[in-house]
Amino acid sequence: MAVDTVKLYTKGSRVWLGDKEEVWKGGVVVSYAPGENIVVSDPETGKELHIVLKEGKSMMPPLRNPDILTMENNLTTMSYLHEPAVLHSLYQRFTISNNIYTYCGIVLVAVNPYCDVQLYGNEMIWAYKGQQIGQLDPHIYAISEDAYSEMKTMGRNQSIIVSGESGAGKTVSAKYAMRYFATVAGNEKETAIERRILSTNHIMEALGNAKTIRNDNSSRFGKYVELEFDKQTNISGAHICTYLLEKSRVVFQANNERNYHIFYQLCAVRDIPEMKHLHLKHPDEFRFTSQGKAPVIDNMDDSETFYEMSEGLFNLGITEEQQLFLFSVLAAVLHMGDIQFNEERNDSCSISNDDKSLLIAAKLMGLEVAQLQKWLCHKTLKARNETLVMTLKKKDAFAGMEAFVKHIYASLFPWIVKLLNAALSNGKKDAVNFIGILDIYGFEMFEENSFEQFCINYANEKLQQQFNQHVFKLEQAEYIKEQIKWSFIDFTDNQPCIDLIEKKLGIIDLLDEQCRMNRGTDENWVQILYKELTDSEHFQKPKTGTDQFVIVHYADKVSYLCHGFIAKNLDSVNESHINLLKNSSFQFFTDVLNAKIDLDKRNAKKLELANEALGGSDLGSITSPKRVATKSLSRRGTTQTLSKTRTVGAQFKSSLNLLMDALTTTVPHFIRCIKPNDDKEPFGFVPTRVVQQLRACGVIETVRISAAGYPSRWSYKEFESRYSLLVHSRRVRKGETMDNCRVVISSIVSDKDKYQFGKTKIFFRAGQVAYFEKLRSERLFSACVMVQARVRGWLAAKRYNSVRVATIAVQCMVRRTLARRKVQKMRENRASIVIQKHVRGWVQRIKYRRLLVSILFIQSAHRAQVAYKNFLTVKYEHNAKIIQKHVRGWLARCAYKQHMRKIIQIQSCVRRHLAKKKLKALKVEARSIGHFKKLNVKLEKRIFEMQMKSKDMVKERNSVLEETKQNLEELAAVKKKLGEESRSREELEKELSTTTDELKDIRQNYLAMKLEIARRTREEEDIEELKARIQELETEVKQSKEETVSERNNGEERYAALERSMNAQIEVEREHHQNMLIENGNLQRQLQELQELTHGQWQDSSDDRDDLSSVMSDVPPDSGVLSSGITSPAVGFPPHDPRARVADLENIREKLEEQLATANKTIAELKETGASTGAPIVVNGGDKIFPVDENERARLEEIIIENVELKENLDRMTDDLMDAIDEQTLMRTKYEQMELKLSNVKDSLLREIVNTRNPRQAQDKIRSHLDSLRVELFSDVAKFNKNNIKTEEDAVLQSKVETLAGENIKLLDDINRLQNAIPFISGNTEKKLEKKLTRQESLSTIRSRKQEFKGMFACKKGDDSKLVKRLITQLKTEHVTGPGCMSGLTAHIMFMCVRYADHCNDEGRIQELLTAIISGITSVTRKQSRDPVISTFWLTNCLTLLHDLTQFSGEELYHNRLSPAMRDFALKNYDLSDYRPLLSDQCINIYHTIVKTAQDELQPMLIPGMLEHDSIPGMNTSFSGGRKQTDKGCDTGVIVNRLQFYLQLLSSQSISINIVRQFIGQLLYFINATLLNNLILRKDLCHWSKGIQIRYNLSQVEQWVREQGLDLDDSGVLTYLSEIRQASQLLQMNKSSGDNAAAIVETCYSLNTMQLQKLLMLYSPRSEFEERVPQDVIKYILNHKPIEKSQKLMMDPNKLHALKFSYETRDIDFTIVTLPSGLKVDFLEKY
Repeated sequence: MAVDTVKLYTKGSRVWLGDKEEVWKGGVVVSYAPGENIVVSDPETGKELHIVLKEGKSMMPPLRNPDILTMENNLTTMSYLHEPAVLHSLYQRFTISNNIYTYCGIVLVAVNPYCDVQLYGNEMIWAYKGQQIGQLDPHIYAISEDAYSEMKTMGRNQSIIVSGESGAGKTVSAKYAMRYFATVAGNEKETAIERRILSTNHIMEALGNAKTIRNDNSSRFGKYVELEFDKQTNISGAHICTYLLEKSRVVFQANNERNYHIFYQLCAVRDIPEMKHLHLKHPDEFRFTSQGKAPVIDNMDDSETFYEMSEGLFNLGITEEQQLFLFSVLAAVLHMGDIQFNEERNDSCSISNDDKSLLIAAKLMGLEVAQLQKWLCHKTLKARNETLVMTLKKKDAFAGMEAFVKHIYASLFPWIVKLLNAALSNGKKDAVNFIGILDIYGFEMFEENSFEQFCINYANEKLQQQFNQHVFKLEQAEYIKEQIKWSFIDFTDNQPCIDLIEKKLGIIDLLDEQCRMNRGTDENWVQILYKELTDSEHFQKPKTGTDQFVIVHYADKVSYLCHGFIAKNLDSVNESHINLLKNSSFQFFTDVLNAKIDLDKRNAKKLELANEALGGSDLGSITSPKRVATKSLSRRGTTQTLSKTRTVGAQFKSSLNLLMDALTTTVPHFIRCIKPNDDKEPFGFVPTRVVQQLRACGVIETVRISAAGYPSRWSYKEFESRYSLLVHSRRVRKGETMDNCRVVISSIVSDKDKYQFGKTKIFFRAGQVAYFEKLRSERLFSACVMVQARVRGWLAAKRYNSVRVATIAVQCMVRRTLARRKVQKMRENRASIVIQKHVRGWVQRIKYRRLLVSILFIQSAHRAQVAYKNFLTVKYEHNAKIIQKHVRGWLARCAYKQHMRKIIQIQSCVRRHLAKKKLKALKVEARSIGHFKKLNVKLEKRIFEMQMKSKDMVKERNSVLEETKQNLEELAAVKKKLGEESRSREELEKELSTTTDELKDIRQNYLAMKLEIARRTREEEDIEELKARIQELETEVKQSKEETVSERNNGEERYAALERSMNAQIEVEREHHQNMLIENGNLQRQLQELQELTHGQWQDSSDDRDDLSSVMSDVPPDSGVLSSGITSPAVGFPPHDPRARVADLENIREKLEEQLATANKTIAELKETGASTGAPIVVNGGDKIFPVDENERARLEEIIIENVELKENLDRMTDDLMDAIDEQTLMRTKYEQMELKLSNVKDSLLREIVNTRNPRQAQDKIRSHLDSLRVELFSDVAKFNKNNIKTEEDAVLQSKVETLAGENIKLLDDINRLQNAIPFISGNTEKKLEKKLTRQESLSTIRSRKQEFKGMFACKKGDDSKLVKRLITQLKTEHVTGPGCMSGLTAHIMFMCVRYADHCNDEGRIQELLTAIISGITSVTRKQSRDPVISTFWLTNCLTLLHDLTQFSGEELYHNRLSPAMRDFALKNYDLSDYRPLLSDQCINIYHTIVKTAQDELQPMLIPGMLEHDSIPGMNTSFSGGRKQTDKGCDTGVIVNRLQFYLQLLSSQSISINIVRQFIGQLLYFINATLLNNLILRKDLCHWSKGIQIRYNLSQVEQWVREQGLDLDDSGVLTYLSEIRQASQLLQMNKSSGDNAAAIVETCYSLNTMQLQKLLMLYSPRSEFEERVPQDVIKYILNHKPIEKSQKLMMDPNKLHALKFSYETRDIDFTIVTLPSGLKVDFLEKY
C-alpha cells in the first residue's frame, strides 16, 4: 500500500497546535477523514478545536515525533523536522535532562544555563579527545576535537564560528574552545604560549566587555582569534583581529548599563599606592561611569578582575611602563568627562583655569594645560592657503570633547591588540595550519535600531549566507557518498539582501555618497533610499514616518532609525585634537596613533590583494574624501604623509569581506548560543525568546534543508534489529541484512520516493520512521495481548492447583493439632498432682529449718554480749597502766631539760668573755704592716693558683664531659628502671591500701551486722532486704564488669580506627609520592625530547646533577650558612662566649695587680715617713712599724679595705670563670646540634639533586632551604641576645666575641674535616689492626694460591661503560632468560660487582657502579618504553636488585632473618640504604610505563568491546539514531585475551603475585573509569537492554579474574569495577516510583550523586513499554544519597594507584651464579 503522510492523522495521533504564549503546544487528533476538517483536542483544557483545511494537507497541524526520538542528541534525526519539534526537543533536553548542548546537523546549539555546570573539567577534555563527533553527547569540546582532528589528519585550516544574542554565552563558549586547544595541543617546548592565549581573555574582556540590560559581561566588539599550529600540531602562536568596537559606550550608557569594565576596575583599586597619582574616585562620581546607575555587578569583584587582568598583562610581556601609560590614559578619559564648559556671551565657551579635571587629564596624558584648554573650545578651518581658528558653542565643544575621548579609546584598543599579537607570536614562521575562533555578535533587533545594529545585522547576513552554502554542500556530499539518487535541494539564498546593502548604489554606497556632501543630512539620505531602492523586495518603506527604513533580513524585518547614521559613519575628529596627542610628552601616543593607521593600511592592502585574486572586482573600494590629514608618525614625528580615511561603513565592509575570505579557506564549525530567558533564571526556558533566536541563528533553516531531502538515516543492521518484526519470520533470512531490510520496507512502503538505499545507510523522507514506529508499536501491542492471555491462563491454573494442595494440607494440620491438645491436657493433670505432693513436703521442711536457725542465733547473740563485757573491763585496766607510764616519763624529761639549759647558759657567758679578749688582740695584729705584707703575698699566690687551676679545670672539664654524658645516659636508664619499679611499687601500695581499707570496712560491717542481728533477731524482713541489697550489688558488679569489657572493646576499636586512619594517611603519602614520580618521569621524557629536537642544546641530565651537586660548595660566604653548619661572622655569637670572658678576667687581674703595686708603693712611703719620726709601734704580736699620723692611718685603712674588695673580686671572678666554662659546654652542644641538623639538610638536598631532572628547580629548592636555615639562625641568635644581654658590660663583651667568631668557625671546620677523615675511629682498633695485618699477610700468598669463589665479581675501574653496555644498553634478553637461567640474573651480577667494591672498602667505586647502573636502566627503559616485554624484564631486574640491596644490607632487621650461609653475602663496610629509594622510584617508573602501554592498547577496544558489543545472542540493543558507531570487530574476548597476555608476561618474569594483582587492579580501574565516562556521555546506551549486555560483558572479565586466582584472600581486585557494575545494575533496576529510590541508593553506593543524577536523566526507553525516570525518584535520591567528598561527574582514567612493595627473604647462593657466554663479560673476574 502507498504510505501517505495524511494517513498518519488517525484518531489518537499527536499533533502540534499554535499558541501565543508557548508558541506551540501539544494536541491529540479526535477525528479526521480525508477531505474533511480535522478535530483536535487540547489535553490541558479538554477543549476541541476544529481546523478548517483550505489547501489540503499543507494546512494540517504538524505531527509530533515518537517519544523514542524526542530527546535525541541530533535534531535532524527526528522523523518530523519542523519548528515545534525542534523547540520541544530543546525544551525537554534543557529543562528535564539539564543538557545545554544539542546537535542540529553540523550546528551545535548551546543554551545558556545561567549557573555553573560541571561539564568543563580536565577529565571531560580527555574524555572527548580522540573521539569522533557524534560518539559522545553534544559538547563544545566535541566540536573543538572535530576541528583539531580534521586539521591534524587532513592538514586543512579550521574555523569555529560562535554567534548569538548578547547574553547567550558566546564569550564563555569561545573561552572553553580555546581552553580545549591549549590543553590537548600544548607545546612542551613553549608552555607559555597557552598561558598567554588564555591570559588575553581577561584583557580583552576588561577593555571590550560591558554590562548591558541583557548581559552582565557583553562583548561590545567582534573578535577573531587564529590559533597557529606547527608541524607537530602544537600551538606555536596566535593572532587576534577585532571588529566594530562600540565607541559610543565610552561617553554614554543607558539605564542599568555600565561602561567598559576597565574603568570600574581602576576605580576599585584607586587606594593602592600605584594608583594614587591617577586621582580616581568612586564610579558614581564620574560622569562617564555613573549614567547607567549600576556601578556594581552581582558576583563580580572589580578589584579581583583587575588583578587578573594585570597578571595577564605581565604574562604577555606588557612592560610596567606601558601598563602605567594605559592606566593613565584611561583615567584621563574619566577626568575629561568631568570638565566643565562655561557658556560665554558671544556664543562661545570657555574652561576655567583652575578646573581640577582639566589639570589632572592634561597631566595624565602629558599635554600642556593651555593647549588642551584652548583646543577643547576652538577648532580650525582650512580655506585654501589660510587656516582659521573659530570658537565653538558649548554644545559643539562638548560634542567635540566626546568625539576626542572616543577617538582616544578607539586608538588604545588596536594598540593593545597589537601588543597582544606581538606577545602571542613566537617569532618563528613555523605555523603550518590554524584554527580560527570567531566570537561575533548575533542578529539584533531593538525598538530603535541605529548604525551599530545595521552593521551587526549586515555581518550576520554574510555569515548566514556562508552557513547556508556549507550546510547545502554537506547535505549533497552525503548523498553522493552513499550513491543514492537525489534532486537539487532548494534553500533560502540571502544574496539579494546582501546586494541591497553592499552593491553599488546600495545602502552603504549611498550613505558614503551623502557623507561626501558638505550639507548631507540623515533625512536626505533616507529620501534617496526611498527613491533608489524601493524596487528591491528586501527594502520597504514604513507606513508612517519619513526618518526610518525597513530591511527584510533572513531572520526578520528590522526597522532602522536614520538619525546619527552620517555622523557615526564619518566618525570625524578635530584635527587639533590629534595634533595635541602627537605633541604629548608620552612617546607611547605615537605608537597608539600609528597602530590604528597601520591597521587600516594592512586591511587596505589585504583587500587590494583579494581584489586582484578575484579578477579586479571592486570589493569595498568606496572611500570618503579627505577629512583629516593624518600623519604617519615616526619616533621623532618629522615624517608627514597625507592619506585618505575611509568611512566606518566602508572600513567595516572591507574588514568583513576579508573575514569572509579567511573563513572561506577554512572548514567551518558552527556554534549557535541561545539565551533561554531575559531574567537570567537558572534553567528557565521561555519558548517565545528561544524560537525567535532559532529563526535568527539559522537552526530552523538547517532543519528545513534537512527536511527537504532524506532527514532520517538508519544503518542496515540497526533497522533490521528494530523493524524486522514487522514481517513474518519466514521472510527474514539470517546473515542477509540488506535483503531483509529491502523485504521489510518494500512490504510496507510502496512509494519508492519515500526511501533510498545507500551503501551503508537507508535514507527516509520525513515521517517515515514515525510510521514504522507506529506499526512496530501496534505489532508489539498485539503480541503483548496474546502473551498476557497465555500467561494469565497459566497463572490461574497454577493458582487453583496451589490452593487445592494448600487446603488439604491445612485440614491435616488442624486435625493433628486437636489430637495433640487432648493428650497434652491429660499429661498436665497427672503432673499437677505430683507437683503438689512435693511442694507441700518442701514447705514443711523450710519452716523447721527457719525455727532451728532462730534458736541458734539467739544463743550466739547472748554469748557474744557476755564476752564483750569482759573484754571491755580488761581493756580499761590495760589503758590506765599505759597512761601512768607515759606521764611519769614526761615529768622526768622536763626536769632534765631544765637542768641542761642552765648549764649551757653558763658556758656561753664564759666563752663570750674569752672571745672578746681574742678579738681585741686580732684587731691590734691587723693594724701591723707585716701582717699586711703576708696578706699581699698570699693574695698573689692565690691569684696565680686560681689562674692555673682555671686552666686545669677547663681541660678536666672537657675530659670529664664525655664520661658525664655516659653516666647521664646510664642514670637515665637506671632512673627509667627505678621509675618503673616505683610505679609498680606504688601500684602494689595502692592495692595494699585498698585491701586494708576493704578489710576494715568488712570488719566494721561484720560488727554492725552482729549488733543489728542482736537487736533484731526475729525480723526476717531485714534479712530479705539485705539479700536484695546483695543481689543489687552483684548486678552492679556485673554491670561494671560489662562496662569495663565494653570500654576495653571500645579502646580496641579506637585503636583499630586510629591504625586504619594512619594506614590511610600512609597510602595517601605513598600515592602522592608516586604521582610526583610520574610527573618527574614525564618531565624527564619531555627533557629528552627537547634534547633530541635541539641537537645538544641542553646538557645531559647527569651533567645537570653534577652541576647541582656543586651548589652546596658554591654558596656565597654572605649567605649566612657554611658547610660545617656554623653561622658566619656576620651573624654573631652569643655575648657569653668563654674565651672572651677569660680575656676580660685577665684584664681585670692585671688591673688588680696594678692596684696592689700602688698599695705596696704607698706602704713603703709610709715606712720611710715613720722612720723619720722615731718611735716604733708594736702591732701583731711584736712586729714593729714606725708611728704615723692620723691622715696616714686613714689612708692605710682605705688601702686595707681595697685589698679586701680585691680579694672578693677575685673570688667572684673565679665563680664567673666556672660559669663561663658551663656556658661554653652548653654552646658546644648547641653548635653540635646545629651541625647535625645542617648535615642532615645537606644530605637531603644532595639526595633531591640526584633524583631530580630539573636543574633550575633543584637550585630553587636549595636556595629556599638555605634561606630558611639562615632565618632560623638569625632568630636563634636574636632570642639568645635578648635573653642574655642584660647589661652594658655584656654588650661590650659581645662586640669582642664577634671578633673571635671567625677563629671558631675555622677550628670547627677543622674538627669536622678530621671527623670525616676517620669515620671508623669509634670501632675496635685492635680488631682493625688485626684485619690490616692479616690482609698484608694474605697479599703475599694470594698470587700463589687459588682463591675460593665467594660470590663476587671484580669490575676494574674504567670498565663501568663496558658493564653497562653489555648488561643493560645492548643486552639481548634471550641470553639471560633462557631455560636454566636464574630469575633476575642481570641484577644478581650487578649486585655481585657492588659486593666486591664493598669488600675492597672502596666507597667511590660503589657510587660509580650504582650511578652507572641506574642511569643505564633509565636510558634503556625510556628508549624502549613502548615494548612491554623489555619493560617487564627490567622491572624484574630492578626489583631483584632492590631486594638484594635490602636483604644483604647488613641491617639488623634483615640480617637476623638470613641463614648462616647467606650472612656471608651481606655488605660489610658501607650502608647503601640511600640508593634503595632511587631503585624503588625506578621500579615505580617502569611499572607506570607498562601500565600506560597496556592502557593505550586497551583504549580502542573498550567502547566497542564492552559497551557496544552485543554478547547475548538474540538481544540486539544497538540504536544510534544517526550516531556514528565505532568499529564492531571487537568483543570482550579480545579484551580478556589482552589481559591474559600481560598476566602471562608478568608471571613469566617471576614478578610477585602482590604486584601482579596491583597491575591487574590498575587496568580494571582504567576499564571502569573509561566505560563509566562514556556511558555518562552517551544517551543511546542508557536503557534496560544495554544494561544487561554491559553486565554480561563485565561478568566475563570478572570470571577471568576469578579463574586466574587474582581475587583470592579478599584482595579487592574486583572492587575496581564497582562503579560500572553498579551503573549497569542501575539501568536494569525498576525506577518507576519513589518506592524503588531507596533500593537504588543502597545498591549504587559507589556512584556519587552527580553520576546517579546524570544516568537517571539520560535513561531513554527503547520501547513503548518502558518509562522515563520520574522526577520524584531523582529528587529522593538527591535528598537521601550521602554527600561524598568527591562530587566529580567524570572519573579520571589516568589516575595511578600507589604501588606497594612486599619484602620476603629469599634463598640465594651467589657462589653458583655463572656468566652466560652470550653476555661477553670476560672482563669480570671471579672473587
